[in-house]
Amino acid sequence: MDSLLKNTIANVKRERLLSVTNIFTMSMTFLILGIFITVIVVSQSILRNLEQQAQVTIFFKDDFTEDRILELENNLAQDTRIFSVNYVSKEDAYRIFKEINKDDPVLLESVTSSILPASLEVRANDISDLPKLAEEFNQLDGVEEVRFFEDVISRFRRFSTIAYIIGFVLLFVFFLVSYSVILSTLRTTINAKGTEFEIMKLVGATTDYVKKPLIFQGMFYGAVSSFISGLLLVAIIIALNYFSLIPSKLSLGFLANFSISSLLYSFILWLV
Repeated sequence: MDSLLKNTIANVKRERLLSVTNIFTMSMTFLILGIFITVIVVSQSILRNLEQQAQVTIFFKDDFTEDRILELENNLAQDTRIFSVNYVSKEDAYRIFKEINKDDPVLLESVTSSILPASLEVRANDISDLPKLAEEFNQLDGVEEVRFFEDVISRFRRFSTIAYIIGFVLLFVFFLVSYSVILSTLRTTINAKGTEFEIMKLVGATTDYVKKPLIFQGMFYGAVSSFISGLLLVAIIIALNYFSLIPSKLSLGFLANFSISSLLYSFILWLV
């Protein structure tokens, strides 16, 4: 193992220009792949957060007391399909109404908190559950109206599904491109040593004896390139996060609400 390592380092030093070229090419490939993955994760996380902003609003009749609304809120919070439930009282609704119509004093004078309904704003973990939840809420006692913009939600669902598919297809395609670039880079190294390998075979060198230095050299290029590209990617993500160009919390599939900082710390520890 020591002799292979020494031989690999000696080969890298002897072929400095080729080694620098290979490391630079692989580093840029890994960096572009990392940036592409980061863009996909951030964009999919933003889509996920937008999906969770979609909501069903339940408006209650005036004779449906606040205690019964709060009891219903607690019951809905136990439903695994529901992401969050927010109670908006008559006073809260009036405060929101005043903020929206602050430039229309005549309208404000004609409206009081007593004529505005209390409501519950319900958000689902999965946007596809909203239509079914809206139907169920319509059947509840004391409900005056259920407001749900089904057309808007349906269009957004189609858009987000297409975005998910395109993102992962492009990721797969670029992964194949990166793999091809790395293979081409290593093949260049092998071709540069074609005469040397022929001489080694002629003097009786075994296939394993010829292959092992190449494998170690490829591992060396890969380790150094991934380390360089990893540090560059960390620096880029830190800069983007510092200027608030990417969200500090991400959510993607089974990974929900994980922070950029914890992701970076884990990555740095892995590099070390």
